[in-house]
Amino acid sequence: MHQRIRGNSPTFVPLLTAFAAAAMLAGCGGNGNNNNGASGTDQNSGGVQQTLSGVVTGAAIKNPGGVANSSASGVDYAKSSTGDAVDQTFVPITYANATVCADTNNNGVCDQGEVSTRTDSSGRFTLASSSAKLVAVIDTDATYNDPSAGTKNVASKLVLRSAAEQASAGGDVVISPLTTEVVRLTEAEQLSYDDARSAIAGRLSFTGGTADVTVKADDVVGALSSTGSGSTALLTEANALASRYTLASKILDRGYVSDVTTDPVTTVKAAQDAAFNPEGIPRYDHLFVVIFENHSNQTIDDPAYPNFYKYLHTEGNKAANYFSTGNPSEPNYISLASADDWGVADDNAWNCLPAGDTANQPSDVYVPVTACNADTKVHNIKGRRNMFSAMYNAGLGTRVYSESMNPGQDPRVDGVANASISGTNSVSGATETMPAGLYKTKHHPAVNFDDVRNRPDFFKNLTRSVGGGQWDTSIAAYATANKITWNTHQFEDDLQSGDIGALNYIVPDQCDDIHGVSTCKSTEISRGDAYAKYLVDKIEASPIWKNTNRRAAIVMLFDEGTSFYGSSSCCGWNVGGGTTSGAPLGEGITTAIPKYSGGNKGDGPTIFSLLTNQPKAPKQIVDSDSYSHFSFVRTMQDMFALADPAVATSYMNRSKYTEKFIADNLANLAEYSGSANTHFDSVRPMNHKYVMQAGDIESGGSTKGVSGSGSVGSGNNTATGPDATQTNIWAIKS
Repeated sequence: MHQRIRGNSPTFVPLLTAFAAAAMLAGCGGNGNNNNGASGTDQNSGGVQQTLSGVVTGAAIKNPGGVANSSASGVDYAKSSTGDAVDQTFVPITYANATVCADTNNNGVCDQGEVSTRTDSSGRFTLASSSAKLVAVIDTDATYNDPSAGTKNVASKLVLRSAAEQASAGGDVVISPLTTEVVRLTEAEQLSYDDARSAIAGRLSFTGGTADVTVKADDVVGALSSTGSGSTALLTEANALASRYTLASKILDRGYVSDVTTDPVTTVKAAQDAAFNPEGIPRYDHLFVVIFENHSNQTIDDPAYPNFYKYLHTEGNKAANYFSTGNPSEPNYISLASADDWGVADDNAWNCLPAGDTANQPSDVYVPVTACNADTKVHNIKGRRNMFSAMYNAGLGTRVYSESMNPGQDPRVDGVANASISGTNSVSGATETMPAGLYKTKHHPAVNFDDVRNRPDFFKNLTRSVGGGQWDTSIAAYATANKITWNTHQFEDDLQSGDIGALNYIVPDQCDDIHGVSTCKSTEISRGDAYAKYLVDKIEASPIWKNTNRRAAIVMLFDEGTSFYGSSSCCGWNVGGGTTSGAPLGEGITTAIPKYSGGNKGDGPTIFSLLTNQPKAPKQIVDSDSYSHFSFVRTMQDMFALADPAVATSYMNRSKYTEKFIADNLANLAEYSGSANTHFDSVRPMNHKYVMQAGDIESGGSTKGVSGSGSVGSGNNTATGPDATQTNIWAIKS
């Protein structure tokens, strides 16, 4: 175990500037007494007065089913009236009693003296001004027409804007999250109004596939609708953007971005930019997370495996000191989905599939199970935050794709041997029949979570297939012969149809993931290297990847290292099983989690490679800072705006265990009381902002250095100094 000495954590005093406070408390100059009566005087008296009318609008998630299934997390998941699983849908909404003003000084704030009004019950407004730039402040006294629950108050304030060019087109001026994004791009990216509209339209369009969608530039600043070409894409984007602009308002109100920054935020522009780059992590539209097995840099980072090597060194970027949760597999997959392993320290099944446990269980694929896992309180995880529920709640799609699943088998149980399915081993050339255990639930990142497994779309979206394996052709033939509806290449088809999630976990089978099973034991690394190329080639050939207006990235990581590092660990671990809390702090958990002290112990460094589709993104970046699965979950929460960097408890589970959080709560964290390096033992986003110092501990108490890991000295486990560059591996431009 590495040496541990308590270190100091940076302190922070919130900076709520008088400018920000006054600007937001002014309420944009509206008197609030007459919904459509303008107040204030036009500060730009030299201009030509014009009457501007329009609507303040957005989008909301609609429960399409009429039947709600209340999950353990308190979220109502949608079902159709027939009980079938349905995808989330979005509908346009309008904001009543929002304040709208003419932004004569172009600061994104409704200042005293700027003409303003309130929207009526339909979200409409009219005002006269010489300035055609408008701002809408939608505060908690505003309401909207919730599609499932009627009129509701706005939960958190957001500020929306429209460009002056919208008024010159005539007709209604729409103020929405999409029009606000147009304004933000003209400011942050120095784009023209037309180029900003076109960039958004291009990102939301899907062309070159099997289900093309075209969004026009005028659609971006037009009225939101539930019908017409591109309406789904526009509404989905409006919902996602609203979350960003809500975060931006919080940033501006308090005057700072995160709990460790000291730079004040005093403008709407700065706050809105920060909301799209929390903790230095830019927004991505699609993330593909490919999970391999049981190897570290020392075996994989080798020219003998040319595909992995080029993804790590020439075509992509690399996190050189990336640590797993522990050993064996299952806790790592759980941690990759929730930033905690919840005391799971083995590969046992989640449960025994009692009848009726899972909503909408498809009777045609159910396979009875005769044995139950007695340790269900540990492995059947209930009421715990996870990426699947967080993404769903935010209206963002999530998928899990698994290779070599038995056609027609219940995906909540392991794959079985099938002598009727055969294929040629690509390495040995031998013809082999399908062995048991190619598909394992221990490698499924969603199946342990009770609320996710009981979601009506679990079977539809979280148990999809991916091809490229030895048995594909025979699996398809077997399914056809046995009249089983099955698609061995759902992932490949989804890439062409655009039915891809924002977050997509891809799990190769136990031959192609380098774990090894049956006859592929001796060829697993070569097979994994070839399979990595198969996946990358498929993704990079897709319309999703080729549309560089969309930001897409591929992460290739390994669940755990090769375990010869002993007790080496980093980044929020329960080092040595020393926790006494029985649960992560800040989760509101009052009952101790069974066996919690036995989990989160950590393991040796492993692989993390990143490829992006952004043509100006830097490549061949090596980040030697210490990260973990928990760091990656924190990074994903920033990427998809699922948390607030200034509110530690908005991050799920152990991903909140930053250096400051540990310092603030040290009295309740026995496992950190003797920390040798508070930075090494804490969780941070993968943003390369920390500069390694010579002598810093990196890989803990192992007896070997980490080959190819940047600043780790050979055999001494200490950094030799900072990397040559602190460039963010997620950066979209150099």
